[in-house]
Amino acid sequence: MSRVEEQFKKLSKLWPDFESRSGQIQMANSVEQAFASSEHLIVEAGTGVGKSLAYLIPAAISALEGEEIVVISTETKALQDQLIRKDIPLVSQILGQEVRAEIAMGASNYVCKRKLGNVLTQGTFGPEMMEHLNSFKDWVSNSESGRRQEYDGYASPDFWSKVTREADSCLGRSCPNFSHSFYFLERAKWQKSNLLIVNHSLLAAHIASDFNILPDFKKIVVDEAHNFPEVLGNAFRIELSSLEIQKLLQGVWNSQKKSGLGARLNSPKINDLANLAGEKLFLCFNKVVGELPLNFYGSQRIRRPLKMDGGELEAALDSLQEALLIELKKYSKDSDELEEKEIAMEIEMSSGRIGQIAEGLHLFRTMDEGERVYWADPPNTKTKEMFPKLLTQPLKSETIVREVLEPRTESIVFTSATLSTNKGDLSYFADRIGRLPSRTKLVASPFPYEKNALLFLPKDIKDATESAERNAADLSRYILKLIELTKGGVFVLFTSNKSLNEIIETIRPLTDLPIISQLEMGPEAAKNKFLATQDAVLFGVSSFWQGVDIRGDKLRSVILTKLPFQPPNDPVLEARSEKLKEKGGNPFKDLQLPYATTVLKQGFGRLIRSEKDTGIVSLLDSRIWTKSYGTDLINSLPPAKRVTEWNQLKLEYSKLPNYSSGEAV
Repeated sequence: MSRVEEQFKKLSKLWPDFESRSGQIQMANSVEQAFASSEHLIVEAGTGVGKSLAYLIPAAISALEGEEIVVISTETKALQDQLIRKDIPLVSQILGQEVRAEIAMGASNYVCKRKLGNVLTQGTFGPEMMEHLNSFKDWVSNSESGRRQEYDGYASPDFWSKVTREADSCLGRSCPNFSHSFYFLERAKWQKSNLLIVNHSLLAAHIASDFNILPDFKKIVVDEAHNFPEVLGNAFRIELSSLEIQKLLQGVWNSQKKSGLGARLNSPKINDLANLAGEKLFLCFNKVVGELPLNFYGSQRIRRPLKMDGGELEAALDSLQEALLIELKKYSKDSDELEEKEIAMEIEMSSGRIGQIAEGLHLFRTMDEGERVYWADPPNTKTKEMFPKLLTQPLKSETIVREVLEPRTESIVFTSATLSTNKGDLSYFADRIGRLPSRTKLVASPFPYEKNALLFLPKDIKDATESAERNAADLSRYILKLIELTKGGVFVLFTSNKSLNEIIETIRPLTDLPIISQLEMGPEAAKNKFLATQDAVLFGVSSFWQGVDIRGDKLRSVILTKLPFQPPNDPVLEARSEKLKEKGGNPFKDLQLPYATTVLKQGFGRLIRSEKDTGIVSLLDSRIWTKSYGTDLINSLPPAKRVTEWNQLKLEYSKLPNYSSGEAV
């Protein structure tokens, strides 16, 4: 018997409802072996396996015995809360000793006492905060962490941006608040932890910052790993927004308000250079518009270097940065005077950002870094943005995993309920993480899908490519019938905002059930309203296909309106497809289909979250019947009972177990 098996035997005494699961033990043994042998592991564990404890117990043992930090990375806050509040305290009981665990968050999640003091002293908090300042100050006085997530009062987004920490505007040890800084006190706790809980974005930012954010670690568990490669790629993205550059330059010198860093420095030269850069900014992005195809509805690939303004904006930014660095020599962040410290920090921050923008512009003018994809997004209509945004990121996140992350670690465990495609094939995910030499493990869900779930696959829905109008009518007809069948308790999930808006306007007048739209109130508010509303129907897009955990009778039906293929004109997908074709690969088979399979499995997974969950998953896309890949997609889903006829569905739904009435499992 392995050590982890011995620990699981203790669970039945500590947790009366605990039932030993062979899959959970298998996974725990695999994780223990990976850590002990300094190996990498890819393990798919179906919903209900209990994968959290399966990796937490061996991770805690490794951390305690090796006196080291093991990082646990998740995608969702809900899982972080579950780990820190429920699972890790239970692991401490099992092991008979305290497992020190902390949640690490990015800098912008913590109140900066220096910035808060400046805002209160200078009165720059905004009129909307007048009646809320006292309650906010009381919270700050009593908070241990200063994390904005713990504050349940009102604070406007503008106020938060003024009072939370920024990494490049932090005085660090030179700050008079350093000894009682929320962020640095939290960092001290991170250093002393056994298990450090982070999200994928922070882990990716840590990697992108040359490993300068988190404490040293050699072992990682990446839970909810199916999206980690994409998050990692995004962390290395460069974005050039004319509006953001303009705000930065106005922070150096705002000629209308006669304010900014130049005013504090009393430097006419810096003011003039900031004005010049502002003029060149407008001219440069005007030239960019002339070089790009007219498209205000989607992303545009940039396939050759942009001429822009021939480098005039870069030259102006370089001159401004040089002048700022000369001024920096007059100031010190180690000064005894707080004002001098703040000026030194502000110069350093501004000059650093200006240099990064100049480098980014140079990249678009030369494209001298290989293996990157370049594109432009249309102006954001919700802001005052006038020009397209320029973006670039590494083409392959797998290269980052293989060449940047892997050399700095001993063992990485990647786990999720949806890593494989058809018949347990893990090759797509293995490709996405650079084909690291890894052991693999597949652990099936113990849930009785055949008994508790129905998969409805109607055959009489018109293909949208043949008739968009008829397709919309068919979708509306079935959605209305399905939400009435279960009397609400439904997620209706779409792959586009446009389709959601069209269908919801058709459905609303035809039902008395409460209808909630994610697009009208945002994902978090929509979820909370769904939970608080009896028999609600929630219309959602991408964020509701995965990561949402609603158990019990509240959610009785999930309707998937379309197969979740990526848009073929997505710049990163397009570039990856081109590279794959050059090597003789098949982009649809090797990229698009595996991606759709993974997201489809995630969508199905919203329904059955426990052994006593029951209901219907409906897939309203005719391509499952008309395309050769349809069978593989259906076979990748859990073994719920397949139903194709409406009358049969009504009959089978009436026969599903009703656990709330005491019906036996």
